[in-house]
Amino acid sequence: MKKAIIFYPHIGEYGGIERNIIALATEVIKKGYVPVVVCFYDHINMSKYLDGLVTVKINDHWNPFIKSLRLKRWIDQNKKDILGHPFFFGGKAGFYGAVFNENYVLHYTDPPSLLSNKALKTGYKNLFSLFRNRLSYLMSRSGISRAKNCITMTNWNAAELHALYGRPFDVVYQGGMPPNSDVNHAERCKNTVLRMFSICRLTASKNLGWILEVAKHLKGDLSLLGNRFQSIEIVIAGSGPQLDQLKGLTEKLGLRHVVSFPGFLSDAGVEDQYNKTDLFLVPARQGFGLPVLEALYRRVPVVINKESRISELLTGNPWVAVSGNSALDFKNAVISHITQLNAYYPAEAALDNLPTEQGWAAEIGKKCKWW
Repeated sequence: MKKAIIFYPHIGEYGGIERNIIALATEVIKKGYVPVVVCFYDHINMSKYLDGLVTVKINDHWNPFIKSLRLKRWIDQNKKDILGHPFFFGGKAGFYGAVFNENYVLHYTDPPSLLSNKALKTGYKNLFSLFRNRLSYLMSRSGISRAKNCITMTNWNAAELHALYGRPFDVVYQGGMPPNSDVNHAERCKNTVLRMFSICRLTASKNLGWILEVAKHLKGDLSLLGNRFQSIEIVIAGSGPQLDQLKGLTEKLGLRHVVSFPGFLSDAGVEDQYNKTDLFLVPARQGFGLPVLEALYRRVPVVINKESRISELLTGNPWVAVSGNSALDFKNAVISHITQLNAYYPAEAALDNLPTEQGWAAEIGKKCKWW
């Protein structure tokens, strides 16, 4: 049976890309083929997440050139069993593609401007760092130039990557998993308690302090929203390095009875929050933003920072308010969106054509000539 190859170099924890891999592998199995994840290490045992998924670990090495050659050797040795073109997932996968010859499809997720290590953009403390990052850039550029096809998640990403690497990128919007159970179709923002929800990894790029600014402003004067609401409740779920700082700021602003941090939520806990929340808040600067789609699948209105690049897909949708990239703009967008939702509630038809995980996987398979 032919094998669909998904190369993802380093699997450290279960996150967004790992979930995308499972979705893609599920579609491969449905089509009657064998999904094979090829990596240098797998710390989570990816195969346990899906029956029928095969994981191949190529011997790791400190030297990236040796790793690239080992990967190429494995693919060449298994060429007769490989379906279409191998799928290289992520910018690091493109780095290891520098020794290949146009026989793979590359999916680049976050462009360099969204990463902490910005090659060619920032100064370095020593010449070794400068040399290392220059070499990394050149290898990535070579890998991108050699790919059969290059894909990314948004037009914004595509334009940045084209400018940086001199190669056009196709755009395939990622999608989430619509809920299996019934969703709450009741109109939101209609009760006396205004409930807002956000879920993400708690890092600086998520701009979660902006949500606390919203809470502070509305707690001080709920009349800004008319006379409908008597109180507000905000839940910020997830874990990450900023948790303690955010909790401290919450205390300092006198918001302990308004804002809560439940940490990790089970699937049932997340569904419960979506079911009862009035507004989903996304102040983050990020390459896409799948939780936005997951909120919309559940008929929850959203306020999103324009620097969440999924915003290009949703601008003009009446369920979504897109704010400027500042705390003040975000606060004003929240107030405006709630006011608008109370004046005119949007029809669900505006949510009919949202991208889905299954649709993304099917399109990737076509790009790779798997079907």
